[in-house]
Amino acid sequence: MGRGAAPQDASIHMPNRPPLYSLLEHARHRLEAAERNLSLLRRKEEEARQRLAELEGYRREYHDRLAGASVNGMPIQLMRDYHVFLARIGQAIQHQGELVQQAHARWQTAHRQWLAARRRLQALEALAQRHRLREQERAKRLEQRTTDEHAQRTMRQRTTQGEP
Repeated sequence: MGRGAAPQDASIHMPNRPPLYSLLEHARHRLEAAERNLSLLRRKEEEARQRLAELEGYRREYHDRLAGASVNGMPIQLMRDYHVFLARIGQAIQHQGELVQQAHARWQTAHRQWLAARRRLQALEALAQRHRLREQERAKRLEQRTTDEHAQRTMRQRTTQGEP
C-alpha cells in the first residue's frame, strides 16, 4: 500500500500544475479512503468471526453439560430445556455464520476496489514520472541551447574584437 515517488506538494514547486497532478492527488486520496474502508471491513469480519466462535463455544459447553447431566439422570423438563436452548444456539450460530459470509463478501468487494484504486494510482504515477522526465529533458535541452548560444556570442565577440 505504498506510494510512489511523486512529491505530495507538487503544486508548490510547479507554478502551472498540469491536470495530471490533480488526478494524482485525487487518486491518492481515493486509495487512502479505500485502505481505511478495507481495514474497517476486515475488523468487522474478524469481530463477526469471533462472535461465531463464541457461540460455537457456548454450544459445545452446553452440549457437554447435557451429556454429563444425562449420564447421572436428569428430569425430562430439564433435558427439554437443554435441547430447546441448544436449538436456539444452533439458530444463532447459523445466523452469525451468514453474517460472517456477508462481512467477508463486503471485504472482498472493498479489496477489489482497493486493488483498482492502487492500479489507477500506479498508472498515474507512471504517467507523472514520464512527464517529469520529459520536462527534465526539455530543461536540459534549453540549458544546453542557452550555453551554446552564450558560447557562440562569446566567440563572435572575440573574433570581432580581433582576439584569437
